[in-house]
Amino acid sequence: MRRYWAVLPVIAIAGVPIWTDPSDAVIAIAGIAASVCMLGLLLRLLGLVTAGGVIGSIGYAVAAVDSPGGADVVAGAGFGLALLALLDVSEFARRTHGAAVAAAALRDQIAYWFARAAITVAAVATLLICAVALAAIVPGPARAVVAGAGAVIAFAGALRGGIGRPGS
Repeated sequence: MRRYWAVLPVIAIAGVPIWTDPSDAVIAIAGIAASVCMLGLLLRLLGLVTAGGVIGSIGYAVAAVDSPGGADVVAGAGFGLALLALLDVSEFARRTHGAAVAAAALRDQIAYWFARAAITVAAVATLLICAVALAAIVPGPARAVVAGAGAVIAFAGALRGGIGRPGS
């Protein structure tokens, strides 16, 4: 598998924060993130790719806070999908470097990536619909409590997904 496919998510990771808030600070952070990601891709070091993704996440957080329009759910979901794709594609390219990958195995891997992206998009759409419904039902001061409960549930789910795997 060619490593140049991993460049597309790097462009998204650098581009989404700049699109959200094209300030000098965001452009600098996005440039550093893209550079670290590209260095990791060239050296086949997933740690550098991950570090670039973290720097890109910081850049997107700065852009979302400084943006006059506020945070955009679609841009955030796109950024998250790009980050996930970057880690997946770079790890797959690193693992298969120098190996002949059967066309059927490559098709299965790509189908898996697209299925996971579709599930993620469906989950974001469902959560967005639920958020709009809750915003209409829950009074203003109680929204912080609901948001906090949602953050705790998301954190617990992430811990369950990362820690609760048997055999890993």
